[in-house]
Amino acid sequence: MGRRKTTGVLLLFLAILFFAGCNITQNLPPNEHLLIKNKFSISSNKVSKDELSGYLQQEPNSKLFGLLRANIAFYNAGSKGKDTKFKKWMRTKLGRPPVLLDSNLTMIAKKQMSLYLANKGYFNANIKDTVIFHKKKATVVYVIRLNTPYTIQSIRYAIADTQLAKFIFMDTARALIHAGHNYDTYLLDGERSRITNALMDHGYYHFSSLYIRYRVDSTFNSKILDVTIEIRNPVIPSLQYLGTFTESKHARYTIGKILIFPEYSLLQSDTLRYDTLVVTFKPLRHDTTSNTYYFLFKNKSRLKPRTIAQMIFIKSGTWFNLSDVNQTYSQLASLQVFNFMNIQMHEASGTGLKDRDKLDCKILLSRAPVHSFTISTDGTNSAGAFGVQGSVNYTNRNIFRGAQLFRIILSGAAQMQGNIGPQKSKDLFNTIELGANTSLTFPQFLIPIRPESLPKKFKPRTTVSLGYNFQKRPNYDRHISNISFGYTWYQTDKIKHVLNPAEITLVKVLPDSIFTDYLYHITDKRLKNQYTNHLVAGLRYTLTYNGQDVNNVKDFFYLRSNFETGGNLLYCIDEVFKATKTSSGNYTLFDLQYAQFVRPDLDLRFYHFFTKNRSLVTRFYAGFGIPYGNSTSIPFEKAFFAGGANDLRGWKMGTLGPGRYHNDTIGNSFDQTGDMQLQLNLEYRFPVYKYFHSAFFMDLGNVWLLRDVTDLPGGKFQLQYLVPDIAIDVGIGIRADFDYFIIRFDPAVPIRVPYYLENSHWYMGKLGLSDIVWNFGIGYPF
Repeated sequence: MGRRKTTGVLLLFLAILFFAGCNITQNLPPNEHLLIKNKFSISSNKVSKDELSGYLQQEPNSKLFGLLRANIAFYNAGSKGKDTKFKKWMRTKLGRPPVLLDSNLTMIAKKQMSLYLANKGYFNANIKDTVIFHKKKATVVYVIRLNTPYTIQSIRYAIADTQLAKFIFMDTARALIHAGHNYDTYLLDGERSRITNALMDHGYYHFSSLYIRYRVDSTFNSKILDVTIEIRNPVIPSLQYLGTFTESKHARYTIGKILIFPEYSLLQSDTLRYDTLVVTFKPLRHDTTSNTYYFLFKNKSRLKPRTIAQMIFIKSGTWFNLSDVNQTYSQLASLQVFNFMNIQMHEASGTGLKDRDKLDCKILLSRAPVHSFTISTDGTNSAGAFGVQGSVNYTNRNIFRGAQLFRIILSGAAQMQGNIGPQKSKDLFNTIELGANTSLTFPQFLIPIRPESLPKKFKPRTTVSLGYNFQKRPNYDRHISNISFGYTWYQTDKIKHVLNPAEITLVKVLPDSIFTDYLYHITDKRLKNQYTNHLVAGLRYTLTYNGQDVNNVKDFFYLRSNFETGGNLLYCIDEVFKATKTSSGNYTLFDLQYAQFVRPDLDLRFYHFFTKNRSLVTRFYAGFGIPYGNSTSIPFEKAFFAGGANDLRGWKMGTLGPGRYHNDTIGNSFDQTGDMQLQLNLEYRFPVYKYFHSAFFMDLGNVWLLRDVTDLPGGKFQLQYLVPDIAIDVGIGIRADFDYFIIRFDPAVPIRVPYYLENSHWYMGKLGLSDIVWNFGIGYPF
């Protein structure tokens, strides 16, 4: 009865909103029409409507969830009668004035589109607009008839400087324009920038795109073009003949001295005298140039010169290279110890031949505050358990004067969770978590090799971390201690590697009498092992590929692959030295059984953009864990869970699976973990209003066991039951995007439930408001 009443109230609210949206044109002035849609009819698929929509001068009012123009309804409601603060708030914050058709703006849009098409090679394109009126609403249809585009027949070069021409011809494989392509002024501009950057990478410091000019010739009544790329020499006034000019070749510069100001201040005087420290580091074996740096400072530098030198790609005695300058900026910023960086090039002041065409490099660095404190608090919703959490963070960005990043995080959380058995907690928050974590990151590899012997482009990092976490839950207390040591480096800007050769986690569980009795009576050794004291010692390798181009909105792939293994080294040592086993036949370390397993997983995503703000995101996840040797089950910390705000959102975290198994005990999902997981997520994201966005999503997947367990019937993975075991949920989310962070609200409902045996597992006919799972999160789920 309660469900029907709630559903009725929701339907009544939607009906009111619908009728309000249907009457949005009733207050329009006479002879005015509400613009409801812009449409395109293009004669060729060579040009898309997305390319032209950016030139529209009028966009219709947005629809709420693509259904109703509620913003006009709010605006009209806030404009009626006596003005009040509430009406003003509703009119300005929730509402938007109706967009009325303006024929002058339509004319401007056509001119802008015609100019764009001409720049793309479609000269004299025929663009007409047709307006379809229906009552007080108007739809503008832009009918675009494209003629045959102008194409490039040949590309020639006219370069006066023969030495400069050599560098251009050796890089034509990366040219953006080619014979047979359509004429495109945007590509011509891009090619001009590409040539400029390429020449600046070969020492031409003063070269500018202004020296590059295109000469385009076409035969009579033909749409074939011959393009000549002209690169002119600098022209300077003559010192002998007033009013005349002389040509000179482009100067090619080498790097002279590298002057570094590690304690630079914008307020300091230009006449300030500095102490100078000259530092020379041995180069790589195959490198014959010296790496000498001049450090200038007033007081003793608080940052070791070697640390700064490792971030500098600019080298004395080599040709000026713009890419090296940009890499230096990137590397220095990654240290997180400077809040101001400026790299200046000055022509050497000497008058000798050795000082000609030479640049002295000045690197000005201003230090950021070394210490920082942050305090954060927020609400949580983990697996439907509401709570609060907070943390205190301390950061030291230069603890050992080598830009080492030291962090301490103290955290605490309280939640309301269910428990096993008839005994119920009287406390509002019956789950408490306290944690302390510290990490130390070095800006190089900690290995017995000089930093100068390794390529700088890898951006190497070494991180040592130590943590402790105490969890007081309704049925047990758990103490988790961990330590890790690992390396991070970048193969390219898109490929990142993380190798942790040592990861050690020690888990101690103290169950209460009820939970002890529960574990005693079950026959599942896998579950028993997960809630007993154990040790995990192993390694982890992660490969990440991110194909996103932050400067362009285009499709891209994202890949993260992990490989973890544990216990192998300890097991080999125990086998070699014939260590004593426990009564259960297992080896121990510090009287704790250590886990032995292998666990790979793969997270693959594809982002497809329809427009800048509309995209379809597809995510596939797969992983499995295999215990062997000293273990009969993978550790609880390495097990797979289904459900939650970033997973299958139609289920609370850890309440789905494994397989067709269903645990109907309220608040008890201790046994709902798996040895493998398959998952597919689909999410269509679109804007709603201002910083509010929405998404339609569907999640598919489950977790399974790799062996039969008597207490978990239907939990084992079997290929013939793969399709029946797949769970499916759907939902619609609301996201508030504030640029620097995103608040996400993703309610979802299950529509296909593996343990629901009626109607081929389809659950849609049984859905009610109580089946909605309310997911809250920070940031996108993937």
